[in-house]
Amino acid sequence: MNKKKFTYITALTLLSFTLMTGCTNERKENQTAYRQIGINAMENGDYAGAVDAFNSALGQCIGKITENELDICYYKAAAQYAGGDSAEAVDTYTAIIDYDKKAADAYYLRGCVYLKQGNTEGAVSDFDEAVKNNSSDYELYVNIYENLSAYDMTEKGEEYLNKAFDIKGNSAEDYAWRGRIYYDLGQYDNAQTELKSALDKESVIANLYIAQVYEAQGDSENAETYYQNYVNSGTADSEAMNALGEIEMAKGNYSGALTYLQQGIAMENVTNKRELMQNLIICYEYTSDFNSAWNMVQEYVQAYPEDASAQREYIFLKNRMEQTAPAENTEEAVTEDTQAVEDTQTPEEAQTLEVVLEDGRTGIQVTLLYGVLPKYDVITRCAQIINTK
Repeated sequence: MNKKKFTYITALTLLSFTLMTGCTNERKENQTAYRQIGINAMENGDYAGAVDAFNSALGQCIGKITENELDICYYKAAAQYAGGDSAEAVDTYTAIIDYDKKAADAYYLRGCVYLKQGNTEGAVSDFDEAVKNNSSDYELYVNIYENLSAYDMTEKGEEYLNKAFDIKGNSAEDYAWRGRIYYDLGQYDNAQTELKSALDKESVIANLYIAQVYEAQGDSENAETYYQNYVNSGTADSEAMNALGEIEMAKGNYSGALTYLQQGIAMENVTNKRELMQNLIICYEYTSDFNSAWNMVQEYVQAYPEDASAQREYIFLKNRMEQTAPAENTEEAVTEDTQAVEDTQTPEEAQTLEVVLEDGRTGIQVTLLYGVLPKYDVITRCAQIINTK
């Protein structure tokens, strides 16, 4: 028997036992404790430990099935996927589906894993089953669209968005979701109409959505007003804070932008950390806070080592921070870091300029390093003495 088949059978058998037996009061506390251990392990990045804990939680079940067991299975699949074992995650979702053919969440999540694996046919099939079993959930349609768009299947994703219009309703939530969907489809006038109706019904989230619509239309004044309304509501998220920061950046108010960006990255649930960090580095440089920029770019490069432009920015800031270091040490450090960046960049990405100047009288050589951040028309620069005679 091959490993994959054995893994699936094991997951299925364990879930079978779990679903048929459930938990008595005597073991319920143990199950809850193991579940929490698993969640804590996931938060700490220990996904293997999390899977073990969730298996232990499922092993406590001896009675009638409850939602707790299914909840643990979903956590287990998420831990398997986050730990890089997408095949086992698929097996766990499949086991859930085998016991509940209408488990829309399991179909959707398995579809997401299939998409990551390159199995687009399987992904679309699962997405179809998900909406078939949960056809009145706007968020499900939007999530499917976003996942498909991320894999260059925007046109297919838009098919799901258009299906969402079959949902009928006149609540604030209905208007807000329809406005959001029109925004995703690029139909901004329709989006405004729906979102203004949502605002009339005191929808808070509609402030965020209509701000995004105005921003897409180039109306930064109205966008800022509604973003600020959303922030003032007390329910703002990191996305809104970043958007407000970018509006201030576009106006050249980098100090003001920092206020929003710093609040955004300090939030408990940050969904756009990478974008926030990029903007923070730029703002720190524009406000001449190079120590903060240097600290942030080090953290960024460690988190996103594949970003070649960030690797170059790392060199520029490192050189600036080392301007007072001994020449021989600096030359060695610059050489090592430059080689690291050369290994990650392509000719099309090269946006740097190095100029070596030498004083004919003293023989002192100085390297001028320039870097370009084209998205914001930013030029970074530093000078470094590399040789003294």
